[in-house]
Amino acid sequence: MIRALWLVAVLLLGTTLPAAAEEACETWTAGAQEDEGGLVFTVAACATDRPDAYLFMTCSAGEVFIRYDLAAGAERSPDEDEVNDVDFSVGVSTQRLSMRYEAMDGMFAGSVPANGPLVALLRSGQGLNVVDADGRYPVHSFGLTGSSAALTRLVQQCR
Repeated sequence: MIRALWLVAVLLLGTTLPAAAEEACETWTAGAQEDEGGLVFTVAACATDRPDAYLFMTCSAGEVFIRYDLAAGAERSPDEDEVNDVDFSVGVSTQRLSMRYEAMDGMFAGSVPANGPLVALLRSGQGLNVVDADGRYPVHSFGLTGSSAALTRLVQQCR
């Protein structure tokens, strides 16, 4: 009887976790996160189609530094120091950013001006799609709920 109840509980949790994870990925977050050098103000979002694929942004001296898990769910692993042009698309608008793979944390990294067109794009629309221009990695989708407020806070901290 206890085993049967435990099995039902596990099955119920298993069916609600993906929905909960997807729901958690609908809103961007902004706050201090631990980094190698201590706490850093970070904006974060996870892909609605793959909650373990993250987009992180920090800012310093007028530059927004973007780290993105471009290869999440891919059939291939990135090469060391691989560079890709990555398209960030909202509706019919697209901004391209050259990003370099950094093996230390398995993320691709690039930077843009804090008041530039990519940051403006991420503040608009309903949904974001991110993919490399060559199509070697999967497209991931992000909701933009809370992105405007989170990015405004990030840029305000960017001195």
